[in-house]
Amino acid sequence: MKSILLACAGAMLLAGCGTGEYYEKTPQEVSSALKSAYLPVHVLGSTVVNSRVSQPDRNTVVTALLDRNGSELMRFVTTLTPDGTGTRVATEIRPPEGRNKDRAGAAMKANGFAMGMMEKLAEEHVAAAIKGRPFDMTFGTPPMAKGMMGAVPGMSERIDAANEAAAEFSRYQQEAEFEREYGDDWGRSAGDAADGWGE
Repeated sequence: MKSILLACAGAMLLAGCGTGEYYEKTPQEVSSALKSAYLPVHVLGSTVVNSRVSQPDRNTVVTALLDRNGSELMRFVTTLTPDGTGTRVATEIRPPEGRNKDRAGAAMKANGFAMGMMEKLAEEHVAAAIKGRPFDMTFGTPPMAKGMMGAVPGMSERIDAANEAAAEFSRYQQEAEFEREYGDDWGRSAGDAADGWGE
């Protein structure tokens, strides 16, 4: 009985320490960085074409991966836990809410390797957003291979340039998709100084 109580007390102490990566930023700063971050969907193949970010509560930021029809395929759920002057950040991949949840969950379980890569991608997306640095396109590359690439003069710069070009093309595709669906007259339909708006 005493050992069970000690185990429970230990578990409670560990839970009190928080889980996830620690960042010396407030939860508000972290959530703001995540909500404004660009997810490079071009690294995910042709099925995922866009993403949508929401904040269901002050301690959770959800990045949903969307297909061409705007249907959610899966989501990165990032939990923010205040810790002193900073924040602990933990991200997990979950199936979408709604009618596709069970089917997506089964597909995720059946594809362990792919989901492992998705976890690495989600972690890199979150870390890059919070630290304010570019997304590292070599996120899935083993450390030894990264070292070998770094030893080749100009290789890192060429990889960065190629990935930035791909990211720019992906952003262009997402904007074109948005305009195709919602039109491009947002500015023209807004008010102006003549009607009291925009002053």
